[in-house]
Amino acid sequence: MATFEKTIFINAPVEKVYQYTMNPENWSHFYNGLAEPESISGKGEVGTIVKSSYSMMGIHFPITIEVTESNITADGATWAGNITGSFPTKQISRYVAKDNGTELTFDIDSVPPETLFTKILDKLVTDKMEENSTQHTLENIKAICES
Repeated sequence: MATFEKTIFINAPVEKVYQYTMNPENWSHFYNGLAEPESISGKGEVGTIVKSSYSMMGIHFPITIEVTESNITADGATWAGNITGSFPTKQISRYVAKDNGTELTFDIDSVPPETLFTKILDKLVTDKMEENSTQHTLENIKAICES
């Protein structure tokens, strides 16, 4: 299981970052490796279900994302989701107002799929690839929300 935390500062208000990232129509625009959704039920609130696929090294894994927490307060916001299917993952996103911008943190717990691909590659390699993918996702959010 890969467990890690990544944080980035975004020079945009919490509300802007949160509203953009919670919308499932936008997810494939910034999540590294996530394909356009096959179906969406909901708008990012608790109970939203998205069917899609996640690509790692050219292999596509079908996944379903379910939003389990989604709220914004005067101090920040929190979003959480469970990914099931070929790539079981739990993600918690925390948005904290800081220095007229947003500190966005992703906490990730995931289990790589059991495929020939993951059996050949060392677990340390696949964990590092996933951590790098998360960093790229945060950088994509930063670039989009700061423009």
